[in-house]
Amino acid sequence: MAAASRTAVLIVLPGLASAVIGMAGPLPGALVLAIREDFAFTASDVGFSFAGFYLASALVSQFAGRLMTRWSQLALIRLGLALCAAVAVGLALWSGRWQLFAAAGLCGAANGFSTPAVNLLIARVVPSHRRGLAFGVRMSAVPGGASLAALAAYLVVGHGHDWQTVYAGYSTLCLATVAGTGLIGRSARSAPEAPQPPRAGDGAGEARGLRLLTFAGLMAASGGAVLPPFLVDGMVHGGAAAGEAAVFLAVGSWLGMGARIVVGVVSDRLPRPQLHLTGVVASLMTGSLGMVGLALGRGTLAVGAAAVVTFGLGWAWPGLLHHAAIQLYPRHLLRTTTRLQSGTFLGGLLGPAVFGLAVTHLSFTGAWLGSAAVLAFAAVAVCGVLRRAGGAKAPGPWSPAGETGASPRQRDPRHS
Repeated sequence: MAAASRTAVLIVLPGLASAVIGMAGPLPGALVLAIREDFAFTASDVGFSFAGFYLASALVSQFAGRLMTRWSQLALIRLGLALCAAVAVGLALWSGRWQLFAAAGLCGAANGFSTPAVNLLIARVVPSHRRGLAFGVRMSAVPGGASLAALAAYLVVGHGHDWQTVYAGYSTLCLATVAGTGLIGRSARSAPEAPQPPRAGDGAGEARGLRLLTFAGLMAASGGAVLPPFLVDGMVHGGAAAGEAAVFLAVGSWLGMGARIVVGVVSDRLPRPQLHLTGVVASLMTGSLGMVGLALGRGTLAVGAAAVVTFGLGWAWPGLLHHAAIQLYPRHLLRTTTRLQSGTFLGGLLGPAVFGLAVTHLSFTGAWLGSAAVLAFAAVAVCGVLRRAGGAKAPGPWSPAGETGASPRQRDPRHS
């Protein structure tokens, strides 16, 4: 396989695997109208299902670093896809309210150990001048999963398929993706990670900076994670038809994917982490304004435009945040990617759970406004990270092993 083809495979397929696994989170929210024809499933249930997905992800991600010292990143990615396929088959055969909750938890566990593996695989094997693009594609997995869920909702609403059939098709998609990861195996060697003990040069400032960055990611994810599970129901509440809301979810998701990929390309051309963090702040503030539009807009055009802005621009930040993190803290990739991913998982847990309760006990208007405030607060937290980064010495040339002065063979990610 030519070098360009190998790079293309390494950029695209990890993100595709993440999108397929991540689809399990928003799927109940996208199919909620069809699910309610079989049994009661309230907005709070949607929120707790989505939160359960991220609760399991957050808990399991705490052990992801330990797992990656025992198994290769590629093996963990395949295991996550296989687990989601098995769960989907079970749900298609034995459906019910508690089965949906259990499925969300199991698929969330798969997401918890596979997503840090994908992040580390990208950091280890993708060439440095394409790493921003690779992270953009990987972070487009969340809106990508939402768009796949929206397509499933459209098939149910527009063509009369039952929602159990969608889960059966999802299991097939998971297994097909497992087969596709064979191309990754031929493109790069993915070995278990060596444990990373503390080093003499590690300071308290670096630890505080990583904690602040993790907190910023947690808040940003809390505000943004409510979009996939609640956008359809929220747009219907704002005056849109169910089919139109599903279409806007799909369009907004694809715009979100495109935005993350575009900012990934730009981050490769402008590699300074301070510029990446500035882009994160701009994205979060745009998302906050879009949430206000979702809260106050009425009619398909108004809430649809707000949804597109929030998805397209307000969700462009994750790839920039992760790319900045591995540049600011290059000596401990395993620790950096697992902690940052744990923070965003925890945000994905808290945001939908609180949002669902707010919808049930207050209104969609109050819930959207609350999420807008959370995104604005996240932008302030990123500004704090940006001030620290502006006062710190820029890191030296980055290598996958986190070392300088390595031999060409050691710097080659295929030999890491």
